[in-house]
Amino acid sequence: MNRIKIFSDFAWPFCYFGLGLVDRLKEDGLEFDLEWIPFELDPNAPEEGMDLYEVYPKEYIHSSLDMLSKMGKKFGIRFNNKNGKFNTRLAHLAGFYALEEGKYDEYAWAVFKAYFEQGLNVYNREVLSKIAKNIGLDPDQMLESIDSEKYNEKLEKAKRLAHEYGIQSVPTFIINHNYKMSGVRDYDSFKKTILDTFNRLD
Repeated sequence: MNRIKIFSDFAWPFCYFGLGLVDRLKEDGLEFDLEWIPFELDPNAPEEGMDLYEVYPKEYIHSSLDMLSKMGKKFGIRFNNKNGKFNTRLAHLAGFYALEEGKYDEYAWAVFKAYFEQGLNVYNREVLSKIAKNIGLDPDQMLESIDSEKYNEKLEKAKRLAHEYGIQSVPTFIINHNYKMSGVRDYDSFKKTILDTFNRLD
């Protein structure tokens, strides 16, 4: 079975597109084992969030959002968050719980939507609890699992793995443990690269 590892962060819009690209592969009938690996782009981002206008010029933010919204149409993705920047550590820890419960893909879509379409702070426990409840997960059990620190080592392991693969940007796709592809591209080109790599490394 072919395998794809994806290093991704909920705070980066192109990772949102990466989720859409992978879903398209599944819709087209490609079979592969998929592993999402958390990658914190800014682990020092404040838990309460921060204003993007304090980091980038307003004109740059608005032009970027316009570009991203055009790119996102093909995946039904919108970008309404014009100024929020949030820490993603808690969202990644909750993601391990969603994975254990077999609902990671639903969870990931919901977190990206909360972050980029609703401008919600995904470090907020109430926000994550609502996401969990909406996709059929037990919010209390999720938070208890996070508080037990059972996922902390998994997150540290993900950091070590990122170092081993030399990950410097996300999304980065590792195909069959050997081929590394960073960034996103149009779907046809993306699919061709995946298929060519599957065949070459088969």
